[in-house]
Amino acid sequence: MKQPMEGPMADLTTTYLGLKLQNPFIVSASGLTASVDGVKKAVQAGAGAVVLKSLFEEQLRADVKNISIAPEEGAHPEAEFFLEQMGIHGGAGEYLSLIRDSKALAGKTPIIASVNCVEGDLWVDFAEQIESAGADALELNIAIFPPSSKISSKELEDRLIAIVRNVSVRTKLPIAVKIGPYYTNPAALVDRLAGAGAKGAILFNRFYRFDLDLDARSLKAGPARSGEAEYHESLRWIANLYGAVSCELIGGTGIHSAETALKFIAVGAHAVQVCSLLYKSGWTAIPTLVSEMDKRLDRLGIPSVCSFRGALSRLTSSQGENYERLQYIRALTGIA
Repeated sequence: MKQPMEGPMADLTTTYLGLKLQNPFIVSASGLTASVDGVKKAVQAGAGAVVLKSLFEEQLRADVKNISIAPEEGAHPEAEFFLEQMGIHGGAGEYLSLIRDSKALAGKTPIIASVNCVEGDLWVDFAEQIESAGADALELNIAIFPPSSKISSKELEDRLIAIVRNVSVRTKLPIAVKIGPYYTNPAALVDRLAGAGAKGAILFNRFYRFDLDLDARSLKAGPARSGEAEYHESLRWIANLYGAVSCELIGGTGIHSAETALKFIAVGAHAVQVCSLLYKSGWTAIPTLVSEMDKRLDRLGIPSVCSFRGALSRLTSSQGENYERLQYIRALTGIA
């Protein structure tokens, strides 16, 4: 049994998309990073990197056309009202200013731009502008809701791949893609994304929950933030994908503690994204996560984050089947 280390802190530095991070805690895109003040607070708190709040395709489309959003296939006709209700204003110009101003104060902390897209036509040109504004990387948050039962899963995935390929050939920025868990084979999809030019994949995006208000006979949003028990699906897929795909993997959803973050590192993640915890506990959560991770590595006798990466992945396991169906069978039958 390893004994706890004595002496200096563990080395928490890691890399992501070719960028050096002082620790693996990335502040994900949200209202917390929608302003220069929010970015400044994230940097001062010690975040490993900051992802700016996503620019929605509907914002860019309206900005480019200077008219109401066109109800095209893949776009959401209700988006104009939604963006207004969510307090999402501004367009391309404001977003580029946010990138420039954030970079000016971030120092060595990487600033990652984020765009929420359903089509790829507008982002091809805008990606170049994001690069010119000084962003260190670009995150594509791709949410394609099937508009018809006649659209196959392959067609949806092909559209996603086309977006990544078209954007990647127009910018030198490293690209990461944030996807949801609702694909037939996430492993095959991530492999295709890497082939299309993605350098990283964030697993998984947490979409807004759908709910109803029966009294008002209307739609309403479900819980907006993740709970502490929502990380398992992301953890499982990263454990299986580590070493099997050529892009870096990032853990997302349900990461509320250093213990959970280290689990993601152990199965192969380069870093993790945090958001809901920051809404719950404030910016002091970041130095707390850093301190707790250092102490946990010390107790485990592990000198660095990088040396622990992938240690408990399927790739390094002598019983890889335990990461698949056998685990499910054991849970049902009680077999030890």
